[in-house]
Amino acid sequence: MVSGAAPAAPAVAAGAASSALSLIGLRPFTGPENTRIVLAFSRSTAFVAPDSDRAMTLTITVPGEAVARAAEVPAMLRVRDGVVDSVEAATAVEGGRFRIWFHDSTAFRVAGLPAEGDQPFRIVVDARRAGATQATERRLADIARNKGRDRVRVVAVDAGHGGDDTGAHGPRSVRVLEKNVTLAVARALVDELNRTPGLRGELTRSGDYFVPLRERYHLAEKMKADLFVSIHANSSRRRGSGSGTEVYFLSQRGASDQADADFANIENAADLVGGVPPQSEDGLVNILYDVKRSSALEQSQLLAETVLDHVASDRRLESRGVKQAGFVVLKSVEFPSILVETAFINNAVEARLLKNPEFQRQMAKQIAEGVRGYFARAGVAIGARGD
Repeated sequence: MVSGAAPAAPAVAAGAASSALSLIGLRPFTGPENTRIVLAFSRSTAFVAPDSDRAMTLTITVPGEAVARAAEVPAMLRVRDGVVDSVEAATAVEGGRFRIWFHDSTAFRVAGLPAEGDQPFRIVVDARRAGATQATERRLADIARNKGRDRVRVVAVDAGHGGDDTGAHGPRSVRVLEKNVTLAVARALVDELNRTPGLRGELTRSGDYFVPLRERYHLAEKMKADLFVSIHANSSRRRGSGSGTEVYFLSQRGASDQADADFANIENAADLVGGVPPQSEDGLVNILYDVKRSSALEQSQLLAETVLDHVASDRRLESRGVKQAGFVVLKSVEFPSILVETAFINNAVEARLLKNPEFQRQMAKQIAEGVRGYFARAGVAIGARGD
């Protein structure tokens, strides 16, 4: 059994006292391998549930205190995605009971996630989709096998954030979430790449669901990608400040400056938001991969410079330059990797651009031109065998 608690988060329900407990969110996120059910609360609380099991139903209880339900949260949530059928939220003065019905006997895990940034305390249920892991492995193996046969270069396109990890958000005047912008630009980028003979774009995240940071580049490694491009939207801690676009590649010796280090820490915290425990680096692997990493970093810098040259051709955005920071998602040594900060989502002017489908397509087109330009500058033939 598990119980969860976290440092108190401020109450969100309107008119509620800060000590009152309210269910303020009940959301499903369907991914290719699992469905995640997120129960969000106004503050931390103890709960009782099995930490993992296989069953047709799951019951989570919050005993011993009054639990309210925000008006916008349904008492019964219909999911019906082949993994989860429905979720019932029963709240009362004597406690709360939350029951999940699965489509079939299903393996699941339950965890309590502490408040992190804009995220409140959450109880998260991850329910596995039967056979989905094997299907994903077969798909990735097919991409790797076919790239040589079809003589294509594979570009893994990574849409940052996803699911209950929303990323940064626009100001009140422009309602837009980073996770939605990144997916829209990533999809448009794949479309652009696939219009070029000899290039194939593949998404690491194809919908609104959470993918751990290391899993993102592991997916790219399994498909034998030639490049890795992660799409993000920048945000400044000062409301409305910050503007322009910048491209990062990995730094092993610290960030370009303190602001870049702080920013990398924020992005790397995505795993904490998603409930992935911290992982230590393998020192032996780092030593053995030193030469390979050096080559990958050199090519990553060339890729970053070339992509930024093309993105900066859009005069609506200031070029903030090529920078380095220790982003976890860039740590593969198997291919050049960059992280593109498209624009500042907390800046109202740039948030409106990021929300605009035409701007999203234009950004994708410029990044694709940068990718093609990189292959030309690196002397890598497109349409020749990539392995």
